[in-house]
Amino acid sequence: MPVQINITLRQMRAFLTAYRLRNLTHAADAMNMTQSAMSAMIRQFEESLGIRLFERTPRVLRPTKAAEKAFAQVEAILDNVNALGADMQDLAEVHESVLAFSCAPALSAGVVPTVLAKLHRAAPEVKIVFYDAGDSSLIKRVLDEEVEFSLGFFQHEPEAVASTPLVMDHLSVVCRADSALAARERVTWEDLVSEPIINLSRGVKVHQLISEALSTAGRAYRPAYEISFIHTALALAAQGMGLVVLPGYLIKGNPHVGTLVAKKLHDPVIERSLLIHTRQGHTLSAVAVEFIDMLKEHLASLG
Repeated sequence: MPVQINITLRQMRAFLTAYRLRNLTHAADAMNMTQSAMSAMIRQFEESLGIRLFERTPRVLRPTKAAEKAFAQVEAILDNVNALGADMQDLAEVHESVLAFSCAPALSAGVVPTVLAKLHRAAPEVKIVFYDAGDSSLIKRVLDEEVEFSLGFFQHEPEAVASTPLVMDHLSVVCRADSALAARERVTWEDLVSEPIINLSRGVKVHQLISEALSTAGRAYRPAYEISFIHTALALAAQGMGLVVLPGYLIKGNPHVGTLVAKKLHDPVIERSLLIHTRQGHTLSAVAVEFIDMLKEHLASLG
């Protein structure tokens, strides 16, 4: 069984310096330490190896044959340590200069491009990689480490994914600004019973939430339209063709926002926040934090 040796990088550097300079005082000066501290470090190194490396005289340090053999190996070890540090620094710089994330199409077609353009103007050296896809695909890219984080609307298995609210919000009914619902101070699910509702067929989980809430209010959920894309649904709502139920932040940045308002739904209030999903234990890079801060600021500025 190999013997375990407890030596430090500092001891190895002290040995190399002493070997090259052959003088304890000069070696101590080069290492920015006292002569006694230098002498103690060399002695500790020798004791750890179990062999004498220098013959000491009043003027010089004379390396032993063991020192001559140790020198090449210690030099190689420290060269490898320095190379490791340089490689990791390069990797850290590359990591910091890439923003890789995924997000739901409702965001990638609205506020996200505006924020990305702002980030690009502020930090043109950052490479931007992002994907828009369905919720399950967003998380798969996070877990496969293709992206650093994703922006979505639904919680996932906590064992693998950490979800942090970026924007706290609730399900709202989106309608024309000149509609009767928009004028009400408080809108409930029961107020939607006789209204035409535009269903987002891709939002299966939202569909289920709406169905349950309307069922409680006394109506079976039979949507007036089945639409795949949020911007199509909002365009129809802007023309007065029906109502859309979704988190209020999703109309921010939409081209129809001037004619639409989002009214928080009550009885019951259903939270539907915008979430950042990361792998459990992952710490976001500086560029990711900068982008997320910009996104929060931009959403806040839209009211």
